[in-house]
This record gives sequence, C-alpha cells and structure tokens, in this order.
Amino acid sequence: MDDKVSKIGVWGMGGIGKTTIMSHINNKLQEKPNKFNDVIWVTVSQPLDLFKLQTEIATALKQSLPENEDKVRRPGRLLGMLKAKEKFVLILDDMWEAFPLQEIGIPEPSEENGCKLVITTRLYRVCRSMKCKQVAVELLSKQEAFNLFIDGVGSSILQVPILNKEIINEVVEECGCLPLAIVTVAASMSGEEEIYEWQNALNELRGRLRSLNDVDTKVFGRLEFSYHRLKDEKLQQCFLYCAQYPEDFAIPKDKLIDYWIAEGFIDEVKDVPAKYDRGHTILNRLVNWCLLESAEDDSCVKMHDLIRDMALRITSKSPLFMVKAGLRLLKFPSEQEWEENLERRIPECFFVHMNGLKVLNLSHTDIEVLPSSISDLTNLRSLLLRWCGRLKRVPSLAKLLALQYLDLEGTWIEEVLECMEMLENLSHLYLSSLQLKKFPTGILPRLRNLYKLKLSFGNEALRETVEEAASLSDGLDYFEGCFSKLKDFNRYVKSTDGRGSKNYCLVLSESWMYYMFIRDLITDLEVDKSVRLFACKICEREEPIVLPEDVQYLEMIRVDDVASLNDVLPREQGLVNIGKFSHDLKVLRFHYCHNLKNLFSLRKEAD
Repeated sequence: MDDKVSKIGVWGMGGIGKTTIMSHINNKLQEKPNKFNDVIWVTVSQPLDLFKLQTEIATALKQSLPENEDKVRRPGRLLGMLKAKEKFVLILDDMWEAFPLQEIGIPEPSEENGCKLVITTRLYRVCRSMKCKQVAVELLSKQEAFNLFIDGVGSSILQVPILNKEIINEVVEECGCLPLAIVTVAASMSGEEEIYEWQNALNELRGRLRSLNDVDTKVFGRLEFSYHRLKDEKLQQCFLYCAQYPEDFAIPKDKLIDYWIAEGFIDEVKDVPAKYDRGHTILNRLVNWCLLESAEDDSCVKMHDLIRDMALRITSKSPLFMVKAGLRLLKFPSEQEWEENLERRIPECFFVHMNGLKVLNLSHTDIEVLPSSISDLTNLRSLLLRWCGRLKRVPSLAKLLALQYLDLEGTWIEEVLECMEMLENLSHLYLSSLQLKKFPTGILPRLRNLYKLKLSFGNEALRETVEEAASLSDGLDYFEGCFSKLKDFNRYVKSTDGRGSKNYCLVLSESWMYYMFIRDLITDLEVDKSVRLFACKICEREEPIVLPEDVQYLEMIRVDDVASLNDVLPREQGLVNIGKFSHDLKVLRFHYCHNLKNLFSLRKEAD
C-alpha cells in the first residue's frame, strides 16, 4: 500500500470480484504483522445501520460497546479503541452509502497516523463521497475468463474428444466475462462430457439473455442459468429458502436443514437420520455449484449478495415468502403488502385461515401471549419459541398432529402443553423452560419418534421424569440434560447403564438458571459425548459423582472444591480407575477451578 494514500475505494459491478480481491489482500496483510498493528474486516451491506456498524467494528477488535449508550459517547468509545491500535487497516466491504467517519468513531486515516481505510462498493459516487482514491475493477479479458472457466469446470474437459474448444468458448462468452457468472456456470457444467449438454447449455444461456436489455438483468439471467440447471424442484426450494436470511448472514447448517425438513423439502426420505444426510448432501451440492459459499465458521454457509438478489427476483415472480430480514422493522408490514407478496393471504385475525403454514418462528421476541388460532394450524411442522422470555402459556396443540419440532427453551411457561402426549410425530423437543411447575409423568414415553431431546431438570416439575428420559436414550440421536442436583445427575447416568444416547451433553450446575442464560457464550462442545460441570460442588456431597463410561469431553467451570481428577473419577481399592475412561476420553478442560492442583495423584487414598 502506498504510504501517501490513506483511503482507497475499490468499486465495480456486482459479482466482479471486489470482495475476493480484498480477501486476498487481507490475507497478505495478516501475514505481515509488522506492517500494521491490526487489520479489521467488517461487512457493511444495506441498509446502512451505523449502530450495527459500530458494534461489528468493536467485535472485530475483540471488544464490545454498551447497547444502551447514547449517540454521543458511543463514537468516542469506539474512537478510543481504534486509536489504541495506532496503525491499522480498516476494510469496509459492500458499502452502499457514504457516511462521516467521525459520526461512527473512526479516526481520519492520514499519512501521519499511518492508518488506512479501504472500502468496496458497486457505486463510484460512494468512493467519491468518502474522498477515496478510486480503483475500478474491470471485467475479465476473454483469455482470463476462459482460464477461470476451465479452473471451475475442470481442465479434463479439454481432453474430451467430442467437445471442441469452440463450443466451450461460446459458453464462456455468454457469461459476459463476469467472474461470479463464470464460476457458477462452470460449476453447473462440471462433469458434463456430452456435446448435446453443452449445446443445450449454450441455447439456454442465449435464450435467457436475448430478451434482456440492461446490464443488471443480463447478470441475473446468467446466474439463473445455474439455478435452473438444478432441475430438482425440492433442491431449488432449498436454495430459495436461504434468501430469507439477511445479507451476508452466516447461516447455521444444522438449523437450515431443520427448517428444510420442517417445510417438507426432504420428505422423499422418512428416516430422520437419513433426512439430515440428505440435507447435508444438498448443502454440499449448492456449495459445489457456487450458489452458496462456505463461511469462516465451518458450521455455517453464506449466500453472495448478488446470488441472493437473484433468488429474491425468482421468488417475486411466484411468491413463496416475504423477506424483510435485517431491515429492523419498527412496525409489521401492512395487510395489503402481505397480500401482494404472499400466495397465502393474511387476514386481520392473524393466524386464522393460515392452514398452509408449516414453520412458525417467534424466537427471541418479547411476545407475552399467543393467539388461540395457533391451535388450528393443523399443517404446522415446526413451532419455535426459543427465549420468548415473557411467554408463560401456549395454547392447546392437540390438533397439531403434524408437529415435528417444538422449541420452548428459555420460555417461562408454567405448565406442560395440553394434550402434548398426542404429538406422536414430534422428533425434536426442547423443553428447558425456566419456570415449569407442572409436568406429569408418562408423557415422554408416549413420544416414540423423538430424535433430539433437551430437558432442564432444575425444574422440580421435571425431576420425576429422570428415569423416563433415560429410558429413551437408546432411540435418541442427541440428548441434553441440565441437572441442578447431583442425585438426579447420578440417577440419569445409572439408569442408562453408564452409556447415554448416541450423542449427549449432560450438565451439572447448582446455578442452572444462570447457566441457561450464559450457555451460548461458553465455548461450544467439540465432541459427541460431553459432560460439563458448572459452578457446583463435587466433593462435599454424600455420594460421589457417577460419569458415563463413554464420555469423550469433560469440562469443569468454577468447580472450586476439586483438587484433582481423583475427586471426580471412580476409585477401586483406593486408586483412581481411569481405565474405564482412557479409551473414549478425548478432551479435558478446566476454567476457573482455583483449587485444582494436579490432574491425577498416584497416591493410594483411604476409602
């Protein structure tokens, strides 16, 4: 980077490779830590939200800003964080609007302070307004376009006798030398070695572009080619569903597959594990075809903003859903707007006549009361009310016999749902309510199709169901249980004969409600069979803790009365018997266990 240039604006049309170029530059800068003290990357996207941008810059600095801080102090605090870095590079990707740097709290880059600001945008005027040195990203040359296409489709295609280079060149030319169009079309043609497939692809591309006049619609036409080559309607629905997430959102793979299953996109297979296998296969295909991208976190995928625009363009022709994701709505869309955008009309009484609804997700809202009309959503497959912290009651679900996913984690419901035992198709039940006061025995065994189960035995209401939950372990793919009492924890482990579900996470915490609130902030468990001891006492109990014999991951957080693993693992004739665990145990983690002195003691202890 030229020391005399402090602000750079990289601009060009969507899909031309601005973000890819900056990703390479970012990686190069990261390899030279002596050049700058920090390289900060933040994706801005639209609509511009200065509050969110401040938060994300602070997060990139591994710091935080108070949510309720006023607009005057907040920029000053961020300014202090950035100035503390002295020389830094700030990369703002995908900008659509200019803004004053001081309004955010970004120090003005200069030759004197050695700081750099780099923005990427589709709009030349944004570069000019931000007073940046403009760097235009041009379309590829014909040779560059051909080389990129061959990289995507595979160089072996040039060795296929019946394919001549001319038809490959013609397909490349129809991509308009635009990198995103080239890689998506190339990915969709990978492995095709029949001449008629290539001729058909060429005809389709030309046919789509013939009636399109302006540059933007031609770009969408090229991208839609790859979408239509998916051919399988269910596969196309899975792809379009991803457009409901906000721009540049990291979409959790498992959650996405859950929604696909709930929507009925993977109904061709009946077995639940097979549905997940099919879901991951679909994800891999969409990534391989460059319709989705791998995210930094391997457990997530992302959608390029231009691909998302293309998907929304497709859904607008045959409406499947209304997308307002990431727009921070202050009021609900009008009934007229619903009617214009959805094939299911929403009348004044919200859920009445919405019999086609399959997924209802109200998670992380302050909703206090659910309308009784929910009870008539007979096609509902997924009801997600996670962390609706003010919700105390859910209407009867007796008619919702198609329901497969029920997430009540973090709610304040006080009584089990009426006729819950009738929900025999339920495969996922997350019942970690913070205030549950009544849960009759005999319900869990009736739910024969359970695949994943989460329960909090800190509630007195659920403590009587410990053995019932244990009896389901053989048929569960995943069980998560949070126990507040050592006696209940041991009852569960003993009832499973020392071996739990295929995958499990057992938590013992005397501060179980606090644990529920902060759980997502703690490091994710990395293996399939886990035990977490959190803010509890182990040694000062009448009975020793009983651990599953196949535990792979053991984590202790703020367990202050443990001096070594001798206090946790079972003993035989006064010696710790680690033999039961040595084959399966993979990870040991300790956090804030202030009295921990050593892992093991070989000294024989008295019984």
